[in-house]
Amino acid sequence: MFWGLTPALDMLKEYKTLKSEVPETLNILIVGSADCRHVLKTEARKYRHGNVKINFYLVEVCVELIARQLLLLNIALQPQEVVGLSQKTKIFMEIYGNSLVRPSVAKFFKSTASDLIKMITDYDYLRQMMNFACLDIKYKERDYLENLLKFWCSKDEFDICNIWDRRLRKYLGVRYDSKTGAFDWDLHMRLYDIGAKQICNQEYRNFRNNGVAFTWLESEVSKPNRSLVCATIPNGTSFVHHGYLGDMLTGPFITFGLDCEDEKFLKSVHGQNYYRATDVTERNLKQIFYEIEHKQKYIHQFVNDTCMGNVVMKETDMVVDVSGLDFIPRPTKKCLEIDDEINIISISIYNLMRYKEQYRKYFDVVYYANTHLKYLDQELIKNVAKKDAVMFIENQLFFVSNRKKELETYAGSIDEAVDGLDLEKRPFDCLKDSYVKFIIH
Repeated sequence: MFWGLTPALDMLKEYKTLKSEVPETLNILIVGSADCRHVLKTEARKYRHGNVKINFYLVEVCVELIARQLLLLNIALQPQEVVGLSQKTKIFMEIYGNSLVRPSVAKFFKSTASDLIKMITDYDYLRQMMNFACLDIKYKERDYLENLLKFWCSKDEFDICNIWDRRLRKYLGVRYDSKTGAFDWDLHMRLYDIGAKQICNQEYRNFRNNGVAFTWLESEVSKPNRSLVCATIPNGTSFVHHGYLGDMLTGPFITFGLDCEDEKFLKSVHGQNYYRATDVTERNLKQIFYEIEHKQKYIHQFVNDTCMGNVVMKETDMVVDVSGLDFIPRPTKKCLEIDDEINIISISIYNLMRYKEQYRKYFDVVYYANTHLKYLDQELIKNVAKKDAVMFIENQLFFVSNRKKELETYAGSIDEAVDGLDLEKRPFDCLKDSYVKFIIH
């Protein structure tokens, strides 16, 4: 729910591969990506493809994910003089994929959330601080979003360790006492089999056991990551919520942690990786953040890299520090200014697109997440997609619970969903490919 389960795409590169030429303005509709991975990678590589204006439209069903989109974009596009590259990368990774974060990151998170409250209640201030962002949601959704952000800033208890363990016990049942064996089975017999060999045993066990995916030797996490809360409701002066309801099987490694332009990070000997998916993710995000800001090729420095692929760290049960966190809000700084627009809209606004003249034959790229196939509306696509537009639909390849039969069934569901549209389907293998690609005629 809180992160994607497919690798990040450079949309401009993918469009060029399928269409050869890119128009001066590219309009991209992304339904249910759960994070801003495609936006960040596309913006980072944009300088390689010439002068193209991009308008992103990110559609999310849950208000929690709208809040996360704003939060992650705000962190990713902080200027380097405000937050250093290495520091920003680790902050982003912890908030993106860890159930627990360092106290310093929790303070940064609360300060950012406090500023986001001002932004979503004053759209002029939002455009002033994030010139690229546009929020299009209904008033009741904005009220919910405001309450959610207030919970992020509050001292209300959120014992995510206890919540995680209860859900884990319920999922594993009688296998809970031998959970380490169950985790290893899923990793070696499922994820490794479909190409996720960059994920190391230790980091995958840590994630499955306590929700902490990304770790470093010099850091210790203890504060709950409040951006992973679901269904927050005001209750007098405090809040009630449903805890964590996101992914507990695959983890946040898939989006940035499986591939790298620097092949040194993918090296392995006798099945043992030199670098973890955590290290690959950190390397890729550093490159993305650097290239967005400087619009030039990133050259990685190996000075502070630690090869931890073969290291076996001590496994301990995580304990969350539920005490309140006092913080002094950091000085508010504007995000980097970019030429493109990122429109974040709710599903209710998306459903009205078919009736609005401004979206008629508007989108060059249409993208659907694997959990949002039910929102693929043929009438809407016919109205909003340009002739010869490109459409991507995520495969469920990295769903740990899916085997060959389930993947074939899902591939059949995709064919049923698009049956009736005039499409050209590109070659697709449901057991190997992360995306189904179409040209809309």
